[in-house]
Amino acid sequence: MIPGAVKKQLKSKRQESRGCDSNGSENVTQCLESKETGNGYDSYLPHEPGAPYNIYLDVFKYGMKQGPDCMLGNAYNYMPWLFPNGSLTIRNESVALDLSNLKLRDHGLVSMIDSLEALVVYSNIRYLALGFNHLTLLPMSTLKRFPNLEYLSLMENPLEDFTLQLVERPKLPHLPALVSLDMRYCQLRSFPPDFFHDVPKLQYLFLAHNYISKLPAPLFNRLHKLIHLDLSHMNNTNREEELREENPFMKLIAGMDMDPNVFEPLEKLRFLDLSFTKLELKAFIALSSLGTRLQYASYCYLQLPTLLDHMFLMRSIKMLDLSGYIGGGRTLNKDSFSLLRDSLEVLYFKDSDIHRLDWLDGLHKLKVLNLRGNLVGSLHDAPLSNLTSLEVLDMNVNLIQSWSDRIFSHNSKLRVVNLRNNNLMATTSSMLRDFEGLKYLALGGNALKCSCNYVYLMRVATGNTSILLLESNTTRESNSTYPVEYAVTHVNLFDYEDETYRCMDYTNKLQVNPLELAVCAREDEDKYIDAGEESLETLEDIIDDYIAIYIAASFLFVLFMGISFLIYWYWFYIKYFCVMFKNSAILSFFNDDQLYLDKSSLVEESMYHYDVFVSYSENDRFWVLDRMLPMLEQDSSISVCLHERDFEVGYSILENIISCMDRSRCLMLIVSESFLQSRWCQFEMHLAQHRLLETRRDELILVLLEDIPKRKCPKTLNYLMKTKTYIKWPRERAQEQELFWKRLRRALMISKR
Repeated sequence: MIPGAVKKQLKSKRQESRGCDSNGSENVTQCLESKETGNGYDSYLPHEPGAPYNIYLDVFKYGMKQGPDCMLGNAYNYMPWLFPNGSLTIRNESVALDLSNLKLRDHGLVSMIDSLEALVVYSNIRYLALGFNHLTLLPMSTLKRFPNLEYLSLMENPLEDFTLQLVERPKLPHLPALVSLDMRYCQLRSFPPDFFHDVPKLQYLFLAHNYISKLPAPLFNRLHKLIHLDLSHMNNTNREEELREENPFMKLIAGMDMDPNVFEPLEKLRFLDLSFTKLELKAFIALSSLGTRLQYASYCYLQLPTLLDHMFLMRSIKMLDLSGYIGGGRTLNKDSFSLLRDSLEVLYFKDSDIHRLDWLDGLHKLKVLNLRGNLVGSLHDAPLSNLTSLEVLDMNVNLIQSWSDRIFSHNSKLRVVNLRNNNLMATTSSMLRDFEGLKYLALGGNALKCSCNYVYLMRVATGNTSILLLESNTTRESNSTYPVEYAVTHVNLFDYEDETYRCMDYTNKLQVNPLELAVCAREDEDKYIDAGEESLETLEDIIDDYIAIYIAASFLFVLFMGISFLIYWYWFYIKYFCVMFKNSAILSFFNDDQLYLDKSSLVEESMYHYDVFVSYSENDRFWVLDRMLPMLEQDSSISVCLHERDFEVGYSILENIISCMDRSRCLMLIVSESFLQSRWCQFEMHLAQHRLLETRRDELILVLLEDIPKRKCPKTLNYLMKTKTYIKWPRERAQEQELFWKRLRRALMISKR
């Protein structure tokens, strides 16, 4: 029997789920392919085995900050049978069993399966969801009861590490019909080499968002039918923590490791997603073992060290995402993609510090090129004439300037161009000719001047052509035809917003709506702003002014940051100087008779209030109070000043430190690693050195509680250890400790003479 509460919860899940509800299992696939009844994400899966993926490229994104997204989408684009909350979109209870979000633990799942056996024919179940529970062990015994299972989700379960120490070595049981497996967010750290050996028909494997440290060579040995592998978002935090303790710089190159031949058995692999996964440097060699059927590869934000030839040995990649390849633009050359010239159709290379485009030479099959968020300043050096198949060009957020010679004349198939947020300032005749064959264009976010060409382009793009036709006829009758740049007759601005398409009146320093201006011919262009050489000179002057302002502002900002850093770094010294200055100012208002109640303090031979001032860290407090203090004050012959006992209430810490140092005959520093990590202790060490120099005294005793590595020894301590005789505390030998106390007391008694 099913427990009442669980039965009610299962019923509620079935009623609230927006999934597919088909009467027969043969209609489930058709239901999944329908975008209206799926999981809310577009399905990128092939319509039939062997067909191309239906990956949707949103070429009309135009916002400046879209976030780090990758070309191939996410796992839900390839799992229409699963909702993001882990529940099934399939509502046919005869083929689907949804046990997700029930907070089941290992024993609870076993009890649940036993209870449902009377109601569910497990041999008919094709879809099983166990996500968002509290499973810590792989449910091997449970999975064995579903011999015909095709789709399985174990996502969001805190599975224990698959180590050899477990009683029963974890591995997937024999599931001969399993097609798709979801093990995302399972906190996986390793896999036994034979973990997937009993699922021979597996085609889709999702392992994203785990902490896997290494993929062993035999892991995929029997997955000969696998076509889709998702290894994205692998974060090996444990490995980074270990390396951080050994060497803090090693964490920069720590990542997932892979055997060089780990992908070799995957003969039918067509899709590989490694986006946002940090790899060990030697792990990149494994990419050379990828089969010749790989067509879709995402190395998005993979932190590539460089583009290596063996990454593209398969020569079959059609869609490639290399976004986030920071610094990679400087290493690109004409041979970087030579192995993909006959296959590559879509290339995403966003946010990669690219400056030039000569490396595009030879990619004659390229259809979509996305270089958003780079540093390209000109399209003249780009071999666009060789990209004869190019249909979409996205150059959003670059530094492209206006061009005077045509650059798209050989790109007859080009239909979409995104030039938002660049440095375009003029709409030239060549630019209008290049825009003739386009269907969609984006120019927002540029400081374009209000020229006749720009006004005409805006009229055409926004559909306000009635005035154009009227003025065109009038102009023809007066034998003054429009210039060639007015050949643009149809183009859509897919990013149009009034604010981002205002043109610049540089003379009056205003932004103007171009649709409120009348269209002019070339001979009338002097009526408009910035037409002719004089306007260009004015524009250059304005640019020079802005550059000068930018340089001055940058200098002032750097100066301000430098002064702020110096104030922060030397704050203790500044505060010390202020206290000393205040004391000096106060003393200047009094004569000696008013200031000193005890005039004997003015005599050089007068007694100090303390024999020694001790500076120590909080971690060494036990040694100072329980060991040193009783040994020095046992017969009241030596007076010790400790901050926690002798500082006066009501005064600042800094004033107390200065006062106690001045009233102490000798200064003692208890040096340890914790002493060097304490900012107050380091300040007292610096202050002791300065006070001794100011008063021309030489009474400073260094006590080393432990050996200090040279790399941790500051310059001040290093100087003091070279110029002062120090005494080291023997930790283990009692006889040497007795000698230590005798030497220390003798040094203090000598300073009293």
